[in-house]
Amino acid sequence: MRRIVTMLCLVLCALCLQTVTAGRAAAHTGLLSSEPAAGQVLPRLPAQVALTFRRPVTAGADAVRVFDDHMRRMDLGGHPDDRRRQTLRTALPGSLRAGTYSVAWQVTSADGHPVAGTYRFSIGTATHVVGTVPPLAGANGAWAGRLLGAARGTGYAGLALGPGVLLVALWLWPAGLRDRRTRALVWGGLGLLAAGTFAVLTVHTVWADGRPLAEAWSGSDAHQHAATADLAYAVRFYSLLALGAATALATASAGRDRPARPLVLATTAAVVVLWGTWPLTGHAVDGRYAPLAVAADLTHLAAMTLWLGGLALVAAVLSRPAHLGELATVLPRFSRLAFTAVVTLVVTGTGQAWREVGSAGHLLDTRFGRLLLLKSAGVAGIVALGGLARRWVHRHATRPAPLPPATGGAPGTTLTLTAPAPPAPPDVALVRTLRRGLLAELLVAAVVLGLTAALVTAAPPV
Repeated sequence: MRRIVTMLCLVLCALCLQTVTAGRAAAHTGLLSSEPAAGQVLPRLPAQVALTFRRPVTAGADAVRVFDDHMRRMDLGGHPDDRRRQTLRTALPGSLRAGTYSVAWQVTSADGHPVAGTYRFSIGTATHVVGTVPPLAGANGAWAGRLLGAARGTGYAGLALGPGVLLVALWLWPAGLRDRRTRALVWGGLGLLAAGTFAVLTVHTVWADGRPLAEAWSGSDAHQHAATADLAYAVRFYSLLALGAATALATASAGRDRPARPLVLATTAAVVVLWGTWPLTGHAVDGRYAPLAVAADLTHLAAMTLWLGGLALVAAVLSRPAHLGELATVLPRFSRLAFTAVVTLVVTGTGQAWREVGSAGHLLDTRFGRLLLLKSAGVAGIVALGGLARRWVHRHATRPAPLPPATGGAPGTTLTLTAPAPPAPPDVALVRTLRRGLLAELLVAAVVLGLTAALVTAAPPV
């Protein structure tokens, strides 16, 4: 019980720390300044509108548009390509009359998020504005964003069931790869990971541009991913191929007591490379402390993969009656791994939240902050369930087996004891209780993964 309270206190302290110590926002991509400025009344006609962003952005030909007070487009354009730059400009005609003008802009940040906004300035005198700014392309991207979130969630589930189960089995229970359920988990996870990655590649382009979802299959190349993201997705596919080969070799040699060391090292290396492609396509690459954020995101993802992969392996395979003898040996080792993973998740998650939210007020007044609070509540629930499971392990899975009888010769000779037997397997009824707890933990974890996928498509406060 003491460990459960300790872990819950750690989560609560992390939440308080992120709320109390949060300073200024993390300066993700957003509008830094504009010429003319918002609300400014100019004495004469400006030659152009210039927008400066906090970080370089990707923008198309219609990235900046200017409308008069009757919502007629007045700008001459001025950004004909998709090169990344920090300042965008659009020229204005010399025939503009006095009145109020609206500026609408939309760009794509380094982490692939569409960022848009509007503001007004006036020439000579402010006038009444009739109508609203015509919707930017971003208004069409709602369904693309939802599908992108689902694709990301599928990828997270695939990480846990594929690489997660495979690594835990290779490290802690190589004989488990002989079980068809283990192999089904690994291959199913790799399939989900491949499907999720392909779906992200298909949908991300139209979402970043704010174009209708139907254009995802039209072959339009109005926007291209940043070079870093393109490279990351290419490396991810090659890593998946390597993991497929490693899985085939591991299952083929599962009859051995210990897998070949080169195979374990190669599989681990392929998973680490796969993990490394995720931070390069998310929030970590944008904002301050980007290198540190990428490292923290990688560590966070690795801890999540191993923890959930191990939970799935124990709940679906190891806790079945056929493996109760091995459960008593493997479960204590996985319990230590899971505890380390949970601590890592809390520490790295708190650091990322502090970086991306920036202030306590953003936790409630932004969609990103509210999703983060829900995710934190889910993590607290998982920690409580995990603490109960860890307590079960200490009570029931570490009981020593009865000592074997002593053997010896005639009276007066020294008796010898055989080597102690492994821990006694827990009762079937007790294991059912453990499995129900693990399934509840996995169910809450699935909700947390869904919230994490939603966070990926929500822009952090700026």
